[in-house]
Amino acid sequence: MTKFLSSQLSRYLIAGAGTVGLYVGGVWFLTEIVNWPARPVNAGLYISATGLSFLFNYLWVFKSEAKASGALAGFLTLQAFGVLLNIAWVEAGLRFTDIYPWIIAAGFFAAWPFLSFLIQRQFIFNR
Repeated sequence: MTKFLSSQLSRYLIAGAGTVGLYVGGVWFLTEIVNWPARPVNAGLYISATGLSFLFNYLWVFKSEAKASGALAGFLTLQAFGVLLNIAWVEAGLRFTDIYPWIIAAGFFAAWPFLSFLIQRQFIFNR
């Protein structure tokens, strides 16, 4: 792996961990401490974390020169694909194995960020 790719992957993992941390921490804080209702808090923070993830990836991780609107469309399409792929992965795991659901979900959570990184790097941000 080249140094450039390695540094991009490192920034990607840092940005991803940061946005997940803000999302989960925000949901915890607003639902447990502030006592706001969970559903709107979850929806608002998930959308915010996705937007922040796009900005980090566009500006910092990949330092993209692609047109922002095209990159955003590709990024959101990839996110939607990721949700559908996750549903299919978990369904297949539940249907065809006796593995605990949380292990099935963890398998996707471990593999998807790396596949997503490669897709974003090749097709979304490096045009």
